[in-house]
Amino acid sequence: MGSKVALGELCAFLRGASVPRARMFDSGEHLYVHYGDLYRGFDVRIDVESPQAPLPYISCDEKIRNSQMLKDQDIVYVLTSETVDDLGHAYLFTNPKGRSAVAGTETTIVRVVDTERLLPSYLNWLLQSEHFKRLLRQYVRGMKVFRVHPDDLFKIEIDLPSVADQRRIVAILDAVFDRQLILGCINGYLAA
Repeated sequence: MGSKVALGELCAFLRGASVPRARMFDSGEHLYVHYGDLYRGFDVRIDVESPQAPLPYISCDEKIRNSQMLKDQDIVYVLTSETVDDLGHAYLFTNPKGRSAVAGTETTIVRVVDTERLLPSYLNWLLQSEHFKRLLRQYVRGMKVFRVHPDDLFKIEIDLPSVADQRRIVAILDAVFDRQLILGCINGYLAA
């Protein structure tokens, strides 16, 4: 049986770096996960070795704090948007070889600090759920641009099943998602 736990007990929330589009390139020292690119080609994960869409790069001359660097299994979370419905998109960052990567403007890094109790992949799927998005919306601020402050995420309580149950849930959801991607590609080929 699971228990209720506040996200602030399990995760750290870190702000991304602000680098303008004019200083992004096709090659460079650091991969850069830009907010605007997330909506054009990524669904629930960013796989550095096999990205669904190209990732831009930035120079090592940019002023980047260590806290803005992405690690394998971090979640890139969108907490700023022009519509309330676009808030709360989450992308599991898969980077097993540890390539240098930076979270971009208007993104928040969600880093699970207690992986003994919470799997990042489980949290990523949980963040996708309509239930969690309803919880998130109670903290929305703004009129033209909508935001949720990372400090408010600390307060949100989640049901935390055992790690074994989390693994089973992730396996099922990953399999369904992968199947949908394959079927989407097949449909695209058939339409062409």
